[in-house]
Amino acid sequence: MDQRFRIIAGVFGAAGAAALVTQVGINMARDSVGLLGAIWFLASFFTLLTNTLVATSFVWIAATGRRLSYDWMSTLTVSMIMVGGVYHAMLAHLHNFEGLSRLTDQMFHTIMPAMVLWFWLMETTRNAPRRGRPLLWLAWPAVYAVYMLVRGAATGWYPYPFFDPALASWGAVTQMLVVFMGGTAALAFVTDAIGQRMPLRPPPGNA
Repeated sequence: MDQRFRIIAGVFGAAGAAALVTQVGINMARDSVGLLGAIWFLASFFTLLTNTLVATSFVWIAATGRRLSYDWMSTLTVSMIMVGGVYHAMLAHLHNFEGLSRLTDQMFHTIMPAMVLWFWLMETTRNAPRRGRPLLWLAWPAVYAVYMLVRGAATGWYPYPFFDPALASWGAVTQMLVVFMGGTAALAFVTDAIGQRMPLRPPPGNA
């Protein structure tokens, strides 16, 4: 891997990890809960879980200097685009964060999605073989959807209002899930079409 991209991955991973640690601290202070209580609450959100996967992946790239697969990086990219798009289209107006909460909100929903997309465009598609399987990229959102519904049924609380059957019928929730998964699938195929057409550019110093 080009050393430049290894350093960039480290910066991105550190930024994501710092935002996650900060958010845990915010929740501990705001909700008067312990560390495990804050983590348990935050682990209900697709945004936080996906940002955790992203930060971990970037730190791994920086530490090892090895690329992660095109499929995995594309999974993260599609998921993070959905995180940012859905939040700004449907959820941002519900919140009025201030101070550190505003900063972490922007990190999770705007800055990190942009970082992931940039890294995917500039490094992931540079010189590794690209054999995309876009339908596989839906596995993580699908796993989360099942987890969210099971957890919500057990606790009586759902992290997103449009998936809460207490606020809408199960039919409406099912329709929304179909719309989200269909939108994610469409985004995955568009992303793969772009990735397959990106030029293969070897890193500096290589033929």
